[in-house]
Amino acid sequence: MTLRDNIHQLINEHMTMADDGSFIKAPPLLAELRAAVTSDFAVGRGGSGGAGMMINSAADKLEREIKEQALAEHFEMTGNEYQGNPTTLLQAWAVAASSEWQAYLEPITFGWIEGIRALLVSKRPPWRPSIPCPSCGQRFYGPEREPCLAVHYWDDDTEAIAPPANWTANCDGCGAEWNGDDLKWLRAASNTPVADVARVS
Repeated sequence: MTLRDNIHQLINEHMTMADDGSFIKAPPLLAELRAAVTSDFAVGRGGSGGAGMMINSAADKLEREIKEQALAEHFEMTGNEYQGNPTTLLQAWAVAASSEWQAYLEPITFGWIEGIRALLVSKRPPWRPSIPCPSCGQRFYGPEREPCLAVHYWDDDTEAIAPPANWTANCDGCGAEWNGDDLKWLRAASNTPVADVARVS
């Protein structure tokens, strides 16, 4: 694909092939990425385990990396810092970049397309609240000191957050498992971060 084709997919509605082989109109990939940052598949950020702001940290990181790289490449091409909207910058690239820069920017913009698509179709990782397990009391386990609890909240069939009654959770430290109403300790911990989850369970 050419630089112009890549930029078209990033900033405009475009045709893409569906799973069944038919062609469908898809929204701009950068708009999909922006929506993914705070969409239904966002995962709580931070270690409190509380509700707080919901954000998909992987989407947020990718969006920032794309913006930073676009601004850096513009500076390399022009010697000037760009102050406007990244979408407008990419529109300018599609029409104004010299053939030397087009060949350089094609794989960069294609990498952004691949990164966004991979993020949008990937299975959502479990939410890992940093609260103690109500069974064993551990918060972290293993040499990486990962949070013990894994809450599986995503419904892959509907591509949305499942109703809380369908959530499951497990502790990687002791192997305990919970589902549905057995997760009342999680709701208590989310509503009151200082709650003693062992007493609630």
